[in-house]
Amino acid sequence: MFEHHHITRLLLICSLLPSNALAEPETRINTVYYQVDGNTAEDIWVDIIAKSPVKQNGKQHVAYTRWNVNWKFWWYDHGSSCEINKVTTRLDVAYTLPRLKQSASIPQSVTAHWEKYYAALLDHEQGHKALGVKAAIEIEHQLLNMGPRRNCEQLELDANKMARNVIDKYSQLEKEYDRSTNHGLNTGAVYP
Repeated sequence: MFEHHHITRLLLICSLLPSNALAEPETRINTVYYQVDGNTAEDIWVDIIAKSPVKQNGKQHVAYTRWNVNWKFWWYDHGSSCEINKVTTRLDVAYTLPRLKQSASIPQSVTAHWEKYYAALLDHEQGHKALGVKAAIEIEHQLLNMGPRRNCEQLELDANKMARNVIDKYSQLEKEYDRSTNHGLNTGAVYP
């Protein structure tokens, strides 16, 4: 009897856990590389400046990460109210990064310096992606917890507005991230 009672309590506890547990969003990543060349750090830097396709607010940058969150939600119409019962998010991430052309004529010290720089640059860009992941998770959380609305049209309007507000919030956090890291310079993405 004790065992049965224990199992019943376990089943009751499991039934109280949220069935819509938040998880990492589906993420699709696309990386576009532009090739740079040179045998010295200074030559490589000149080639980066000449070839980087990343221009933003009149400034040229070495790399760029763009993310976009798509959300879908399903609801249950109770007749007198409407409530979201499922949410999914998908994060699309696009990186634009330099890629050093491999050459036997590049001294090992230059290659080592490049690899250290590139690791810091990639780490910075992945920080942008992490903000996109957080935005997607927050959208899912807020929509699942927004509560019922008087009708499904109002629910749809409110849910989409809520999700767009989260996107706006994380867009501002990205600007702060770049400002506080000086676009990665403060965290080691310094070249040459």
